Amino acid sequence: MTEFSRRRFLELAVGASAASTLPYASAFANPVPYLEVLAAPNGASLILARLLEEGGLSDALPGASFRLWRAPDELRASLVSGRTRLFTTPSHVPANLANRGMPIRLLCILSMGHLSIVTADISIQTFADLKGKSILGFFRNDMPDLTFRAVAKLEGLDPDRDMTLTYVQTPMEAAHMLAAGRVETAILSEPPATGSIFMASQAGRTLRRAISLQDVWQKHKDSKIPMAGIAVHQSLLDDCPELVPALKAGLPRAKDWIFANRDAAGELAGKALGARPQVFAQALDHFNMDVIPARAVKTELEAFYSAILDLSPDALGGRLPDDDFYLDL
Repeated sequence: MTEFSRRRFLELAVGASAASTLPYASAFANPVPYLEVLAAPNGASLILARLLEEGGLSDALPGASFRLWRAPDELRASLVSGRTRLFTTPSHVPANLANRGMPIRLLCILSMGHLSIVTADISIQTFADLKGKSILGFFRNDMPDLTFRAVAKLEGLDPDRDMTLTYVQTPMEAAHMLAAGRVETAILSEPPATGSIFMASQAGRTLRRAISLQDVWQKHKDSKIPMAGIAVHQSLLDDCPELVPALKAGLPRAKDWIFANRDAAGELAGKALGARPQVFAQALDHFNMDVIPARAVKTELEAFYSAILDLSPDALGGRLPDDDFYLDL
């Protein structure tokens, strides 16, 4: 944990939600023009970055800024403090907050899964081949780790007994270690997975995506994983009724622009996400990027949330979110 322990965060979150009306009314007397939008460190966040860059939210959120958060606790701290009210996020984080009393709503899903097992080990062809292997992960006890563990359970494996898991703080740290040959196998998101493969090739090493966690999940659940999306604080919806219509009109357009202008999208990713433009453009086909209203994938989200509850009830606040958590973009 980089800034707050999970327990301390939850204490603060409950306290903040109990007094949510007064802090937001006082700290954001004219909040919309100066809103800070926080973005998760994955490629799907570029959709919102593009929408802001093209001015698609300039009427609803004039002067809004865009900043990448580097670790889950940085996002949590910003939400508790009230510095952000619109953010891209792993899909379980807003559910956790909502279940603990903070008025957070899930607006839409931007990625239906972007995790792969990348390896130099030619013996790894299926998930079952991970048995007995050493695997590097990141964001322990958060989305990537919980997703891997949920998939392992579906495949009949126990990650704590059937393999050796070690962890680093960030996906880029894992990508660099894998590319340098310090580990043989890692769980990686995009674009770090593509970046690791590219960096290794520059050094004469061969890495490959051996397993798509989304494909394994789909084999068992007949859907991909609603892994990342956009969430919003209810106070922002109240303050800015123009926001949802602007997002509804602009997000699909921004997504389409990214795929139609890959080189330009790579350049924007370099500025907004700190990604290598060439690597980002190559990674696009592995993002499972989309814009889907949260309510339209409620069934898929509840299946994913149920898997997380089985592994770590505290990660979701102990239950499924209420029906009004899912917005219709």
